[in-house]
Amino acid sequence: MILNYGESFMKKLLSHMLIALLALGCLSSSACTKEDPSPPPAPKPALPFKINLVWQYDHKPEIDLSTLDKVPGVNVISPCWYEIENEFGKIKDKSVDGYVERAHAKGYQVWPLITNGFKPDRTKKLLDDENARRFVIEQLRQQYQKHKFDGVNLDFEHIYEADKDRITEFVKQIRKATQQDKLILSMDVTVPKGSPNWSLCFDRKALAEHLDYMMVMAYDQYSGASPEAGPTAGYDWVERGIKNTLEEVPPHKVVLGVPLYMRLWHYDKDKKRFYAKTLSMPGAEKLIEEKGKDETFRCRWLEKEHLTYYSYMEDDVPYSFWQENKTSLEHKMGLIKTYGLAGVASWRYGFEKPEIWPMLEEKLKELEPAKDDRPQPDETTAKDASKKDKKKKNK
Repeated sequence: MILNYGESFMKKLLSHMLIALLALGCLSSSACTKEDPSPPPAPKPALPFKINLVWQYDHKPEIDLSTLDKVPGVNVISPCWYEIENEFGKIKDKSVDGYVERAHAKGYQVWPLITNGFKPDRTKKLLDDENARRFVIEQLRQQYQKHKFDGVNLDFEHIYEADKDRITEFVKQIRKATQQDKLILSMDVTVPKGSPNWSLCFDRKALAEHLDYMMVMAYDQYSGASPEAGPTAGYDWVERGIKNTLEEVPPHKVVLGVPLYMRLWHYDKDKKRFYAKTLSMPGAEKLIEEKGKDETFRCRWLEKEHLTYYSYMEDDVPYSFWQENKTSLEHKMGLIKTYGLAGVASWRYGFEKPEIWPMLEEKLKELEPAKDDRPQPDETTAKDASKKDKKKKNK
């Protein structure tokens, strides 16, 4: 009996020692894992290429991207087709039959734009009405079935700050529908830290969870309604807007919005304020040519803004503009590389000079990973096998 007890005691002791050793091994392994964690995989953008999008505002023949020659480098076009025209969710439809098929044949993806009409009261009522929101989504899906486009671009602006959470919830509902149809979903937002209805109304972090891409409209630094004159998109202002956006949105979802226009400002002495009108790139060059010899004509390069400032007098009225052109956009495109952004979106087709497109294309190509033209292992093995077969046949 004593011998049996001793054997039993030894077995138990060995068993406990083994368990203790195994536990120590597990703890040691866990500790090592914590000290040297494997890095999480880098998030990937929804599409395997940099976005080069341009918006088509109207369907005039001279700017119809589905019929004109292919724009160099552009891979996504966004025709402004849809507007939610009342509080019940009725969509005003300006879509064009055959447009998507023609665009696809040229190598474009098509992401039609839908807007809320920039009407805050109408938008508030829409967001309060579940049936109205559902109706918007139903119509969008019907339009997809009709046209077979590739994505949707949401342009919901001028929204009450109090409706911030509800616009996010609406985007979430739209996302569920677009996922069913396997569509890319993007949204246009202003730079952060602006006015309540134009900037603070967006919960960018929450919105990004339901979007493939977020177009940061890094323009209208001084809008057309501003009583003060200023640039459309000074480089320093644009970079600050991108940095602030990246505090809430991952860079692989951020698309840099750039202007193909500027504003011509004049000062009204009676009303003691500035007024502006939109000026295209060719229009600006025409003005420079016309006013260049005038004794009041002045120009200077602004290093901080990376823009050229022009001014002149006409009938004792001061005029001025901050020129957007190939040079200014080239500087802004550098931000895509600096911050690892997803691409560029240009507002809007028809305002630019043709030289813009090759430059944008080249800048985005510089961001593509270098191709390895060397034969891969499987290819080398296959080629060697093929050579051996030929030798056997020759023998």
